[in-house]
Amino acid sequence: MTTRLRRLPAPRAASVLLLLTLGGCGSGEGAGPADDKPASNVSSSSASPQSSPSPTSSVNEDGTAKAGTKAQLGEPTLLRYEGGTKAGILEVTVTGIEKGSKADVASLGLEDDAKEMTPYYVRATIKNAGENDLSHAAVDPPGGLLDDGTAARQLLVIGTFAACDSYPKTKSFPPGASYETCAPVLADPGTEVTGAAWTGQGYPDFPPSAGVTWTP
Repeated sequence: MTTRLRRLPAPRAASVLLLLTLGGCGSGEGAGPADDKPASNVSSSSASPQSSPSPTSSVNEDGTAKAGTKAQLGEPTLLRYEGGTKAGILEVTVTGIEKGSKADVASLGLEDDAKEMTPYYVRATIKNAGENDLSHAAVDPPGGLLDDGTAARQLLVIGTFAACDSYPKTKSFPPGASYETCAPVLADPGTEVTGAAWTGQGYPDFPPSAGVTWTP
């Protein structure tokens, strides 16, 4: 089982409160049909010339990735999105995974074993690739995937975390709009974050491989 916590509205000032979770975030226990279709300028088989599925991936009839799809880092991937009363189609591109420094999170007051963990930043671009307006949708970014295929621990900071802001920029998110996001995650000593995973939000929550994953 995974532990997930919904984000709260970000306060104006940075907060020292943080939440550590295991596994992916989002909502939904499994894949289901999203009440949307790709925008007319998006191919049903790919979202862009670079987004054709890799040999190990599979897609639904509308071009969205099926649960269990494996993509490459940097490969735009169409995903069905389900969250609360919102449903649609997103194009998600994991643009990079950066290794941070313990100094980055020193001011957050990490306790116990978390102090020994190394932060990583999973950066992505998320685009509303369907025809539904997803304004105010609680879209969670892709989480981290450790080198052994398990999920990295997620670091959720309520407030501003300059190194990696994961707050969804969906106040206005009409069809065609996009924004850059980042998920801060933690790796135990001796492990590395080498990939990303999209779980929940219309895809299975656990294990990470049952959602959509991106690896080098």
